[in-house]
Amino acid sequence: MSILFGKEWRDKKMHIEYGGQYIMDFGVAEKNMAESLESAYINITEGASDEKASAANYVKYLSDCLKSGKLQVKWNIS
Repeated sequence: MSILFGKEWRDKKMHIEYGGQYIMDFGVAEKNMAESLESAYINITEGASDEKASAANYVKYLSDCLKSGKLQVKWNIS
């Protein structure tokens, strides 16, 4: 077990809530996924045939992850 301090702790994007529950900040992953989806959209609509196939496979992969529970969507309602 390693203990992280200061910058190392912030870089891991983790914190502990009251009661000892570990929480991960997946904001970076969410941003990367959004950028990948935007890129997939462009490749599907404008790309060459191999880019279209690659983008379609990525969208299918995300669909399979949603169906299997590996990926979950959350909505922030305010």
